[in-house]
Amino acid sequence: MQGGRSKFASRMKAAVVGAAVAMISVHAASAETTLEKIRRTGVMTTANSFEYVPFGYIENGKMTGFDVDLGEELARRMGVKITWEKIDFKGIIAALTSNRVDLLITAMTHSPERAERIDFSRPYFDGGIGAAYRAGAPITKPEHLEGKIIGVQIGSAGAAWTRDRYAAKAKEVKTYDTLFLALKDLESGRVETVVSALPSVRYSVKKLKDIAYSEPWDHRELASTRARPTRTCLPRSTSTWPPWKQTAR
Repeated sequence: MQGGRSKFASRMKAAVVGAAVAMISVHAASAETTLEKIRRTGVMTTANSFEYVPFGYIENGKMTGFDVDLGEELARRMGVKITWEKIDFKGIIAALTSNRVDLLITAMTHSPERAERIDFSRPYFDGGIGAAYRAGAPITKPEHLEGKIIGVQIGSAGAAWTRDRYAAKAKEVKTYDTLFLALKDLESGRVETVVSALPSVRYSVKKLKDIAYSEPWDHRELASTRARPTRTCLPRSTSTWPPWKQTAR
């Protein structure tokens, strides 16, 4: 697994598209900004579903993944302690907007719908939408979804994409709490395809039998998030953050 992570980390570095700096919200009940609260308490609280490999997941009982590495580095540079909450993805935005956590470091795909409720950092990965399918029944183009039984993760970019474009043309759209549950149903034949942002699909199918995936059908920016309104944010510097910044692919 360690070799796999190192390999993925190398690919991640080449895919970085900007400075991933988490921006901070304002507490509605007081004049103290969240950034001021973090500095006063020395603690920054964040959340992740830990169901989205390789960004955030549980391995041998430990929270791990690219998002965790990113959060730990951010906290180190700020000189504070970071604490993580595991929250189902379908409820993770509500946890942020209710001030349960200070920010989300969870590789969330930017969308206009989400941007009406929360703000996003600079993006740090290109996570285009595509489809996973059984090797003998390829779904390589969006139009191949017509008449199919499609699996999507609740609240995901893949679910929104499918709802807006193919919900009326599909035979059925089944929803799942996690992407991996949808992929397991694909493997067992309960759905014909799973539509999702592809980075996690690419990683997850390694553990499944005879599952392949399409090329990206569009391009989506993954970023950290904070609650609205926009008032206070962490200082940003494209020259120093992230430390491994390279040319975008």
